[in-house]
Parts: sequence; structure tokens; C-alpha cells
Amino acid sequence: MPRYLLVVVSSLTLSACVVQPPPGYWGRTPSPYAQAGYPSVYTQRWNTPPASETRFSAPPSAPWSARPALYAPQPASWPPEPASWSQGPEANPPQSGNDTPSEPRNPRATFADEAVDYGIPPTNTLHLRDFDAPTPTRIEGANTITTLELENLMASDRPPVLVDVIGGKQSASLPNAIWLRDAGVGRHLDDDVQAWFDFHLSQLTGHDKSHPLVFFCASRMCWLAHNATLRALDLGYTNVYWYRGGRDAWQAAGLPTTPVAPTPVND
Repeated sequence: MPRYLLVVVSSLTLSACVVQPPPGYWGRTPSPYAQAGYPSVYTQRWNTPPASETRFSAPPSAPWSARPALYAPQPASWPPEPASWSQGPEANPPQSGNDTPSEPRNPRATFADEAVDYGIPPTNTLHLRDFDAPTPTRIEGANTITTLELENLMASDRPPVLVDVIGGKQSASLPNAIWLRDAGVGRHLDDDVQAWFDFHLSQLTGHDKSHPLVFFCASRMCWLAHNATLRALDLGYTNVYWYRGGRDAWQAAGLPTTPVAPTPVND
């Protein structure tokens, strides 16, 4: 019996030593929880007093100011127009429908291919057929005139007599032009057309053979004005012009036209 009691007392003493280590025991050995990667809550030793708590104190607040709005409302007249505002010239001004040159007073400017050379040699004989065909660029004894040269001549101190010889029907021609519709036809320079033509040219020029005369028809593709020019030269007129570009070139230059009526053949 005494031996049994001694064994029990020894066991209880040993258990007390294991379960309740003396104060500061864990401080002498590394904590089994002090491993990298664990939160600090797990590294707090259980038998040490808790660290003093740090009270949170807010930083001093800056004085408050309202943030400017991104899209602040604008006044009704926004954007304000300056008092001296005026509409400037258009970036792309409208272009006219004709081929007016950049230098309208340049005498070398041409319209509707009035100066194109088809390689047709000049001739002093009447063209008897296919009047709507390419023409030569000059006539011996006459002056081939361009659109702008004609415009300047019409504004000179001695304006020419404009003789339109277009065939068929038309209602408008160059300003102040006289329409002698049949002046470009005929078989030769000694026919009834020549006598009729001589009569009208004498009336138009006041019997002055030196008065400027300009003959024209539809375009550079018309032989009627070419024939009329040859007839005037044969009658002895010395200041004769052939407006080869004709009505097409005049209209292509944006120049005005006026109403016209043909002269009767039997006048």
C-alpha cells in the first residue's frame, strides 16, 4: 500500500511539471509558431502580456473646397461672338461652269479648243460640202482672232461689224451681231450669193472697205465662216477677221449673248 501511494504521487508531480511549465519557459526556446508566412497574431506568445494598443488618430483634415464641374452650364449665348466678327471667304468658292482662265485678260487664253490645230492646210477656195468638219487654223489675207482678242476689239474705239453665218435656226448670237445665214454657202465666188453678200456688207460698213469685219459660225468645226471670210476678201475688204472658235468659244468664256434674227435672202 505505501508503495502504491508513492507511485501515484510521483505521477501527479510529473504531470504538473509538464502541463504547467514555469514562467518564462517559452522565452528560452524558439516559438513553434514563429515561422515565415504566418500572421502576427499567431506569433504572439501566449504567456506574455499583450502589447499596448496604439490608438488611431486621424490626420489633420485640409480645408474643403468644391471640385469644379467638368461640364459647367454655359450662358445661353455661348460661345460669344466678338463684335467685329464677320464671315470670311469660303475655303472652296463655287466654280463657274465654263472654262474661264485664271487671267481673263490674257490674250493667249483660248476656249472650246478654238486654237486646236487639226493639220488642215490653209486654202483660198470655198469648201463645198461637209461643213461640220475640222478647219485650218488660218486664212491667207485674214486675221484669225481668239475670243479675248475679239472682246478687246469690240471694246475699242472702232468696233467691228460682227457677221454670224450659222446655218439652220438659232435665237441668240453675239451682242450686236448681224445674222447672214446664207453667206457661207454657194458654189463659187461669182454667184448670186456673192452679189447678195456684197450688198449687205456695203450697207453694214457704210461702203468703207477698211472697216473691220468679223465672221464666225458655230465653232472651229464649221466651214461656213471660213467661206464667208474668203468672199469678203474677194470683195476687196482689207480688215477682215475670222473668229474660228465661234459661238461655242464665246459661250464657253461666259460672255453674254443677245437675241438675233436672220436677214432675209431677198433683201
